Amino acid sequence: MASWRLLACFAHPDDEAFIGAGVLAMSMAQGAEVHLVCATYGEAGDIRTPGSATPETLAEVRHEELRQSCQVLGIPEPTMLGYRDSGWGDDPAQHHPNALVNAPDREVVQHLVAAIRGCKPHVVFTFEPAGLSGHKDHIAMSRHTTFAYQLASDASVFPEHIQDGLAPWRPQRLLYAARPKGHRVDRARRLREAGIDTPLPPREQWEIGVPLEQIHLILDVEPYLDTKLASIRCHRTQVPPGRDDLRAPPDVTKAIHGKEYLIQADPLLSAGEQISSDLFTGPVEEA
Repeated sequence: MASWRLLACFAHPDDEAFIGAGVLAMSMAQGAEVHLVCATYGEAGDIRTPGSATPETLAEVRHEELRQSCQVLGIPEPTMLGYRDSGWGDDPAQHHPNALVNAPDREVVQHLVAAIRGCKPHVVFTFEPAGLSGHKDHIAMSRHTTFAYQLASDASVFPEHIQDGLAPWRPQRLLYAARPKGHRVDRARRLREAGIDTPLPPREQWEIGVPLEQIHLILDVEPYLDTKLASIRCHRTQVPPGRDDLRAPPDVTKAIHGKEYLIQADPLLSAGEQISSDLFTGPVEEA
């Protein structure tokens, strides 16, 4: 029997956990095939759990953490594009010749078109254009994935794929993961009200996020919260012992992680239009 298929395209190990684990777990629970592309190994990240890795081993360790997270979510091993993490802000990692931000657009898009033509997803899922946090790799993957989504059905684009058995494919929906404006302040206030000594974010971060009127679906992922939290905990290098939101009272953790926010980038919607929580609609198109 044919099944729905979803392809998630992210930048680093742990993006699938913090940003979209609820969507991925929900899709699996609905019987869909879920596939993941990860652009980098996250080697420019911090090591937040002492002893979990060294700068020299961080890429290998984070790759293994991603594999473990995929096992928790019940999805196949990720497809790694093999680029290097570009780091935050002015991190020197951005100048590495293999950094994702330095990769030719055509090259990255070709990889993503091949992934789309290979697994033939009905839904493609990636970051919203500002990358949720402003991380340059997130922004790059949103742009590249959007172009790949638009091009994958055009037989004149990368025709060499056809020789490899990768026929053109038109996905039905492009979804962006988003966070609402003010979410960082809301998270800190919830934790502070629960008695956890969490600082408010810097003032310049208070407005980070997408206005609610631009969000098309607030998805309740509470039924999959245990799976989402287990996925997050797989990323030991990135999750310090005693992380505030994971040691908070259950109702606070639920309030912080129990919803995921989606924008439908294609098909286009009217301003203020909402979509249903059914990520997959209509008859299943055969691969």
